[in-house]
Amino acid sequence: MAINRLKYFRVTNAETQTQTATAVGVTQPTYQRWETGKTEVPKSHLAKLAKHFKTTELELLGRHPPKEAAFYDDKALLDLQYYGECAVHFVGGGEPLVLSISEAAHAQAYRELQSDKRFIVIKDLGNRTVAIRRTAISEFYFSSEAYDTYGPDHNDYKLATLIQMPDARDWVIVEAIRDEEAAGGNYTSRFAKDDVERIRRQIMITDEQFGELVANGFIKPEDLAVERAARSAETDEILALTHTVTIQLSTGRRREIAHLDCNLFECIEPLIDIHHPYSDADEPNMIRLPYEGYHRTAFFNPNMLDYISFPTHKIEEDEVESYDDGLMEGDKANSTDSM
Repeated sequence: MAINRLKYFRVTNAETQTQTATAVGVTQPTYQRWETGKTEVPKSHLAKLAKHFKTTELELLGRHPPKEAAFYDDKALLDLQYYGECAVHFVGGGEPLVLSISEAAHAQAYRELQSDKRFIVIKDLGNRTVAIRRTAISEFYFSSEAYDTYGPDHNDYKLATLIQMPDARDWVIVEAIRDEEAAGGNYTSRFAKDDVERIRRQIMITDEQFGELVANGFIKPEDLAVERAARSAETDEILALTHTVTIQLSTGRRREIAHLDCNLFECIEPLIDIHHPYSDADEPNMIRLPYEGYHRTAFFNPNMLDYISFPTHKIEEDEVESYDDGLMEGDKANSTDSM
């Protein structure tokens, strides 16, 4: 099955499959086959879809150049411009949280820290969307890239993410690579080979690259085994960022939930506080994380959290699915009314 971005653009434009199909002059079943990748979109209709969604054909196919973190480039979008790091210390004495953030994330967090929002939501440059309970914070430090430090305890910090890769499409490929590593199969076949190879080189060092490093004197032959183990551990950490939810409780205890079989957007949505303050009836008492369907569900008291951290690409995927469900329900209702 080929990968495309038709659903993303359709849902972003708040359209049902029927509405989009009508706009470009085809039936809903035909459009559905395009969106699911079961059949290729004809060139003429791809142009119509791009015009309808006010985007490019490459954007619809997900083949535009990857978005990368920008350094010293004021022309880049603010959500891609690297600001530096933020270091968060907690009242309960739990391990500090250190995130690499963009200029846009810096501005949003700076603003929300001076508000009465219950949770501050920060999206970092390494596939983490983190909801931090405001009253759990004892200290919050911003440190721009010019200082090359993370805060007052610089040497004791550990970055939450080891890589700055802000494009969610890249993390979908990382997830496919991880699935192949864990279960075999050919999960990466849905993506362009050059994209998969580009991502592999970003998240791991191949045998060929190790050979080049040894040949060029960057690694001594006797140190090769140690270097391989260290790089393998880093790769495992990066792969885990695609499928792990991390929870730190106010006691300092952490939870790592690695098997995710639920809609993560619906888990974080109550914490975004877009309608703050809640009425008494709407206040979320517990955070529900049904991470393995019927078999395993965790409930967390939001008042006992330091933070909860999600894979950003999964949040964005699930957000599209959630809104699409609403659009399809509306479409069915309209069809019933018409009948």
